[in-house]
Amino acid sequence: MGCSVKFRHSREFVLGCFMACVVPLWLAEQRSWAQDCITCTTSALREEDTEPWIIRQRVDEVTVFFTVTRGQTYVSELAREDITITDDGKPPERTLAFGHQSDLPLRLGVLIDTSDSVEDRFDFEKEAASKFLRTIIRPEKDEAFVMGFSVGSSLVQDYTDDPDEMAESIAALNAGGATAIFDAIRSSSEKLADTNDGEPAARILVLLSDGDDNSSWSTLRQAIEIAQRREVTIYTISTKRSDPLMRESRVLERLASETGGRVFFPKDAGATAKAFVSIEQEMRSRFAVSYQPRDLLLDGRFRHITINARRAGKKLRVYARRGYYTPIRGAAGGGRE
Repeated sequence: MGCSVKFRHSREFVLGCFMACVVPLWLAEQRSWAQDCITCTTSALREEDTEPWIIRQRVDEVTVFFTVTRGQTYVSELAREDITITDDGKPPERTLAFGHQSDLPLRLGVLIDTSDSVEDRFDFEKEAASKFLRTIIRPEKDEAFVMGFSVGSSLVQDYTDDPDEMAESIAALNAGGATAIFDAIRSSSEKLADTNDGEPAARILVLLSDGDDNSSWSTLRQAIEIAQRREVTIYTISTKRSDPLMRESRVLERLASETGGRVFFPKDAGATAKAFVSIEQEMRSRFAVSYQPRDLLLDGRFRHITINARRAGKKLRVYARRGYYTPIRGAAGGGRE
């Protein structure tokens, strides 16, 4: 949901930007409101290249990032009329902007399972993750952090655009211990949301794990909810040769599908490397649409989103988050206009 307002005069603009952007950074209690807002950022996307997305102080706008495939190929060209959107079963009141967002800065978290169960493939997975980061991170534009987890989480590399630093931190990880996936996802999602650098960014979390959680205080539902609230897209890569129908595999599938990402079940080392390549291609092939929902109530409820795409009469596959939580009117700044 957008959080901004148009200002007609320069003095009004400066004061408005100060009130909308600077003051919340000074006041700690405003932090939860800024994070819970569906899209509290400016955007470089334009609608028909005529008007930029601007800072608003509204909570009645939703922005959704999504990818589209035809078979195994990502679709790079799509017009607004090629997609249909329903929000809680109703079409939007109006569409505000639509476009390709491949140039949007990337904020990436790599979350690596270091428990006992991943030990047999651990070295190769670390190598594949390091190569992925070297490929995907653009210096002075993108940033990533690395977190290892077993029974607890450990930030081994904070945000950086230096692939060598990331590779060294990954290489230093050691396997051992129980597994607390859901707690680690909550910590990672909060960190991805805690980037107040004054510009919009895609928030991506790549999880390498077998999906077998045996130590978290959090539940799967809670992990998914915090990722949805913080607008984090999760890509999951299984670290063992598992059947997609197994419980652990279904956990990885739900984490990805409900946040707009994808799940991968590589059968060998080569397939693991290809999974990272696929994630890189997908992150550079995403579209974004911003719209005003119809009959929006600021009641904290989860609203379901459905996006369908067709081109040249053929139905395409869309990967997008399944919905969002609305702010609650009057709670921690929610419901402001």
